[in-house]
Amino acid sequence: MRPALWSVVIQAAGSAATFASALLVASQLGLAAQGEFGLLRSWSDAAVTVAVLGFPQALLHLQYRERAPMAALRAWVGRYVMVLTAVALIVVLVAAALWPTQHSSRWPALMPLQVIALAVPLAAAQLLWRSLMLREVGAVPYAAITAAPAMLVLLGLVPLCLAQRSGGFAWVLFGAAAVSAMLSGALTHRLARRDANRASAAWSRRSLWTVSLETGGQSVLTALAPPLVLSTASWLGGPLAQVGIVSLGLHLYQLFGVAAAYVAPMVYDRAARADTGLGGSELLALIRLGVTRRVGFGMVGVALLALGVMPLLWPAGVASWVLLGGMAMAGIVSMAVRLLVTLLLARGAFRPLTLHALGRVLISCALTAALMRIWPAPVAVPLALMLTELALFGWALVLMRLSLVRVDR
Repeated sequence: MRPALWSVVIQAAGSAATFASALLVASQLGLAAQGEFGLLRSWSDAAVTVAVLGFPQALLHLQYRERAPMAALRAWVGRYVMVLTAVALIVVLVAAALWPTQHSSRWPALMPLQVIALAVPLAAAQLLWRSLMLREVGAVPYAAITAAPAMLVLLGLVPLCLAQRSGGFAWVLFGAAAVSAMLSGALTHRLARRDANRASAAWSRRSLWTVSLETGGQSVLTALAPPLVLSTASWLGGPLAQVGIVSLGLHLYQLFGVAAAYVAPMVYDRAARADTGLGGSELLALIRLGVTRRVGFGMVGVALLALGVMPLLWPAGVASWVLLGGMAMAGIVSMAVRLLVTLLLARGAFRPLTLHALGRVLISCALTAALMRIWPAPVAVPLALMLTELALFGWALVLMRLSLVRVDR
């Protein structure tokens, strides 16, 4: 199998591990436990995205476009991670000072957040060091490092589920972040030795911050959407069991976004090299070219396997299957939206796309709040996401037409 296909398979395994973790918790510990785990994981992921801003993309830009030495960039990443660690320790100490005893009624809810705060710089370090590896290690090892955190979380959840304990979710996330950070840190240290003689070469910190701020806003807003939707459902009185089943559905919705991410680099590369702006017909041609017959059969096989396994783990009930169908439909539309956004990114439409990402957060939360006055969360949330993605699809089409007019001029 070609390295590119191995890379897709490994990253898909990481995505499957994320979904399997949610199904494992729901089937073994109950939907209320999955609600707690879903909130912790989604907010942890959002906090990590905020912490790294857009630096992973900026580091790739410096390596590929400006030929910045890996050793010098690794040293900068090390200093940045130290700053994040100091901030995390301050957060933990301030929390401990405000709630100094375990007898406080708020302490049990605070402890997992303290652990998550300590996990954030570790997970951020893994993302930043991973971005330094792509040029040096190739697609397959890079994919393995990418999938490692999800695999480690799944492994950590197995003993919790066997012991029927739902109180250690934050520690599982912390452990997975720590192990993956150590692995990626050791690998980058080994790779940086080869590049040590170029560590003092000049590179632009201005470019680092410019690219980071341009792309980071979109990443942060995209990452904030799932936890804010879940929290909106919880704040409006949705029981923790309902939040749990909605978080399961969100994993399915996000899987379609992950699938779009596999195709996005090919689309971005072709669009960025094109002399004229690519439109929808060119996008479909690129997808047909990239998705070979073997890849297509593989995707169908994975889908059939999932359909065979999911009834064994997915919670029973009509509402849960309504949720499943709604999330799948919203996810399909989100794939189209994300690929259109990739075309626009290749044209440098950073500011309009930041507003586009902000629209996803505001529209999805507002629609969730409005629809929960009529229906319960398992019905309201997928409907809200489907309407949001349809609105964003229309918005992206308008942006594409405007950008094509600029390209023609």
